[in-house]
Amino acid sequence: MIARLMRDGRGSPSLEALFVLPVILMLFFMIVETGFIMYDWTAVNYAAASAAVNAAKEGKFSEGVRSGTAGYLRDWTTNGRAFVYDETATDPYEDGGTVVIWGTAPDQNVERNSPIVVGVVYPVKFRILLADNLWKWMVREEMITLKARSAALSEVHFEQ
Repeated sequence: MIARLMRDGRGSPSLEALFVLPVILMLFFMIVETGFIMYDWTAVNYAAASAAVNAAKEGKFSEGVRSGTAGYLRDWTTNGRAFVYDETATDPYEDGGTVVIWGTAPDQNVERNSPIVVGVVYPVKFRILLADNLWKWMVREEMITLKARSAALSEVHFEQ
């Protein structure tokens, strides 16, 4: 009886699929999540570079340039509307739920051919499908911080 059951191969492809399918799904969802992170990374880099160019045209990293950068990130990133924005920072820092737009002080004029440094610190929640035990699957979120820094030379001459 047992020997006959051992020779019977019916159902073995289903059993193999039962073990392989969760691994394939885990890889698929990790690839999708990585794609969203890459999209956000390009948006954050573009926002920092655009902010540096706009600040160089004005000769300072003004409130208008800062709020324009925050608006771009809010509209063009995958989770931009869920964060709080700090547009007044002069140095970068990491805070889990805050997008930090930092650079030279808003009231500081930068003379022609002097660098204006601009940066963005953008937190991203990365969802990971994990197998804690053999039969217990869970999704855990990890915070990843995307950082972009850009500099441009001021184009404005200020009379002394």
